[in-house]
Amino acid sequence: MPSTKAPIWQQSATEIAKSVTNRELTAYEVTEAVLARIAEVDNKINAYACVDAPGALAAAKELDATIADGKMPGPLAGVPFSVKDLVITKGVETAFGSHIFAGNIPDVDAEAVARLRRAGAILVGKSNTPEFGIKALTNNPRHGYTRNPWKTDRSPGGSSGGATCAVAAGMGPIAVTTDGAGSSRIPAAVCGVLGLKPTLGRIPNETAIELFSSFVNLGISSRTTDDLALGLTVMCGEYELDPWSIKIPQEEFKVSDNGDMSMKGLKVLTFRKMGNRLLDNDVEALFNAQLDRLREQGATIDDGSDDFDWDKLPQMAAMRSYQHARLSHYLDEHRDIMDPILVDALEEGAKQNLLDVQSAPAKRSDLFRRVQSLFSTYDVIATPTVSAPPPYYDHTQNDPIYINNELAGPLRANWYGYTGTFNHTGHPAINIPMGFTSDGLPSGLHVVGRWFDEQRLLDIANTLSKLAPWHNEWPTL
Repeated sequence: MPSTKAPIWQQSATEIAKSVTNRELTAYEVTEAVLARIAEVDNKINAYACVDAPGALAAAKELDATIADGKMPGPLAGVPFSVKDLVITKGVETAFGSHIFAGNIPDVDAEAVARLRRAGAILVGKSNTPEFGIKALTNNPRHGYTRNPWKTDRSPGGSSGGATCAVAAGMGPIAVTTDGAGSSRIPAAVCGVLGLKPTLGRIPNETAIELFSSFVNLGISSRTTDDLALGLTVMCGEYELDPWSIKIPQEEFKVSDNGDMSMKGLKVLTFRKMGNRLLDNDVEALFNAQLDRLREQGATIDDGSDDFDWDKLPQMAAMRSYQHARLSHYLDEHRDIMDPILVDALEEGAKQNLLDVQSAPAKRSDLFRRVQSLFSTYDVIATPTVSAPPPYYDHTQNDPIYINNELAGPLRANWYGYTGTFNHTGHPAINIPMGFTSDGLPSGLHVVGRWFDEQRLLDIANTLSKLAPWHNEWPTL
């Protein structure tokens, strides 16, 4: 009787781990299948900066030997995963999407990556990113453009565009992302997958340049809520080298598989715009439909005030000062081989008003208090993740965009203004796919929770995945 199971490359991390643990599949078979999928389709979308086939196959062979010896593998046994090329990986090039660091081979893993490997997951490669994660579109001078798997003439967003493309196209069911202003959530929205930015410190990020003033998180992308819960369970918890993670327990996250989708008592506060003047009609219709689904399951939904003070200028001041302090010294020697958008950003950072930079931490604190006050009444905040479908793949960060055939202004100010605020306040946030616009491109619902309330975000994503099962959709490549 022919098997009704999906091809290996379409199987979830949860399914793969179960099959490998039960010896229905070997880790080697799984790794070969995903590597074959990468070889088949990545030339069309360029999700990977590098693929470590020999290392992945060797790790899979070693895991199979462990299982054959009767030892229990970890909870991610044989699951292929990718890591964004901003996160260090032992023995695999970490070049930050830059010519400057070509050939840089770390001798240690970031702790989150090490945890995935110890859990039995198999690193297959590094996903493409803009140089040093500088923008919400994914291309760099070294590896070129990453393209959206649903329409290859469009951008996958960024800066974790390679990671979300890999997950969307079946080139590994779990991806490690980073998120400094929405980089896990923006590309997840336009690639049709889940993207989580956890609470500051939930997943240790000990390699951050600025630990105490950090607003950059490690995150996760996956196609299913089960996989997201499993990845978060493995990656989270205390690590002594990240002060934000100290005393945060390792916690097990789960999603209901018994069909219970009740959202009764959930209080949702919505914001349709957060500084952007326009919202695409299709995106708004999808947003309304998701809210209706939650309402039908018992949620109460209120509209937030249009004049709420999100105070975004200090967020940009903090971002540009961080980038300038970290990267500007490369300009003297490497300007000609750096992304012009990165060069512009560093020069913008050098011209900032001193008082704006000095006052940014206090204004960040005020912003936290204002946002935190919303959670005294509401359980979650919901917005669109981006205001419109993604632009063409070669659009630049500063180019204008049109929304509903009307000039909206520069992309960076009018497309993804919903996400960065919650990096600075530290609240967990998730992108949940909400369907396709009339031109066949995915869009996402952005849900923000209280500190350390990732479980609620997973529950909401799980409910919506059952009501509108996006994970059954695959791009044609």
